[in-house]
Amino acid sequence: MFWKHSSPSRVRVLMYHKFDESRSDYLTVTTSQFRKHLAVLTAEGYHFITLQDWLYHIYQGLALPPRPVLLTFDDAYVSNLTLAYPLLKEYGARATLFVPTGYVGTSSSWDSEAEDLLTVGQLSRLDPEVFELALHTHQHLNYRDASPDEMASDLKACVDFFVEHGLHFVKALAYPYGSRPSEPHHYVQMLRVFRENNIQAAFRIGNRINPAVPKDLYEINRIDIRGTDSLFTFRRKVLLGRLF
Repeated sequence: MFWKHSSPSRVRVLMYHKFDESRSDYLTVTTSQFRKHLAVLTAEGYHFITLQDWLYHIYQGLALPPRPVLLTFDDAYVSNLTLAYPLLKEYGARATLFVPTGYVGTSSSWDSEAEDLLTVGQLSRLDPEVFELALHTHQHLNYRDASPDEMASDLKACVDFFVEHGLHFVKALAYPYGSRPSEPHHYVQMLRVFRENNIQAAFRIGNRINPAVPKDLYEINRIDIRGTDSLFTFRRKVLLGRLF
C-alpha cells in the first residue's frame, strides 16, 4: 500500500531474533513483550511497512505512510512462525525474515544454545501478507573477515537457494553480527561484490533512525530490540534511536 501525501523524513527499522512464551534474554523477546511492542507502535501512530515498500520508495519514489516502521527478524527461527506470527497477524503488522539459507531446516549453531530454524516447507507456506524473505548470507558468514571471493560465492549460494526452492525474496542483506569490513579497501571490494550481484540494500545495527532515502544503502541502521529491555527502554529506542 502506498500513500499520496508527502514522504516521511525518517524510517525506523527494528531488529528482533527469537521469541518465547516466558523466557527473555538478550536475543529472546517474550510473546507478552512483543504484544506490548506492537500495541505501542500501533497506539503511537506508526505504520508497518515492508522492505519492498521501502525499496520502491527509494528506487521509484513511491510514497510511504507517516511514521513508517520496518520489523526485521534475523535467522528465521521457528518461533518467528509459531509465536510471533499470530501477533503480527492480530495487529496487521509485517516482518522481514533475514534467512541464513545454508542453515534452513537445521539449528542455530552460532548460538550458545542452538534453536530450531524454519524448514523449506515452512518458508514456502509463510503468509505473504505477513512475511517477506531476504538474505542473511548462506553460512551465517561474518563479512568482516571474508574475502571478496568468499562473499561472492556466499551470495550466489544464497540466491540460488531461494531460486531453487521457488521462494520469493528481496535482494537485500542483513550482515550477520552486524559486521562488515573495517579496512577501507576491503570494504570497497565488498561494495563491488554487492553491485555485481544486484544487492539493493544492506543492514547493519547502529541503533539510529534512517532518512527515508538513506545516504548509503549498504549501511542502513537497525535498532536492536532485546528481551532485557523494559517497555520504557523500548519506547525510548523507537522514539530516539541511539542516545550517544
